[in-house]
Amino acid sequence: MSHPPLVKLIESEFEPVAIYNNARGNDAKILKEFKEPSWNYQVVRFIKPDKSDIIPRRDGINTISGIARRMVLALETEKREVPEELRALAGK
Repeated sequence: MSHPPLVKLIESEFEPVAIYNNARGNDAKILKEFKEPSWNYQVVRFIKPDKSDIIPRRDGINTISGIARRMVLALETEKREVPEELRALAGK
């Protein structure tokens, strides 16, 4: 993620965590726990503290607007306020 406004929104609305899909140790354990394959393409998940998905897992979301739309959906699902700047990035 290299789009500063989107990064700012991610950091203000969520607790971002990066898990490397080609690393050993804790990252590999987390991949196994979430049944994610190693060496796959980028996957962005939105999960609750109990590790259940807020919205269904999707891969192949690689655009700014695509990530923003998923963020909007996750916030709406949790009945949280959606910042207007995020809606604009999502094209909503």
